[in-house]
Amino acid sequence: MKRILAAACLLTCGASAVEAEVQFENDQICTMKVKIKPHETIDLHRDEYPQIVVALKGGTITRIEADGTTTDVEFPKGVSVYREADRPGELHRSINNGCKPLELIVIQLKQ
Repeated sequence: MKRILAAACLLTCGASAVEAEVQFENDQICTMKVKIKPHETIDLHRDEYPQIVVALKGGTITRIEADGTTTDVEFPKGVSVYREADRPGELHRSINNGCKPLELIVIQLKQ
C-alpha cells in the first residue's frame, strides 16, 4: 500500500507528492519506505521524532530552513544515519537536488 507523504508518522504539517509506504507502526516506532524523485521537494514540515534513515538508493537532500538557510544531508547507500527531531515550531523543506531518485527506509523513534 503506497501513500502520499502526508502520513502522520512522518510529517506534522505540510503536503507533498513524495511517495511513502508505511511498513510498520505502533506507539513506539514508525517504519516506512520513502522514494524521492530527482528535484522533488518535501514541502514545509517538522520532523517530530528522532529517526534512523537507511538509504537503499543513496544521495543528498538539501534541507531548507524556514529562515532560508540550507544544509546538505547525505544518505550514503546502506549506511544508517541518525537524525534528531526538530525543535517545536522549527519547520523546513527538503529537496532532492540530484539527478537520481533516493529510496530510504525511515525508522522514527516515537519514545
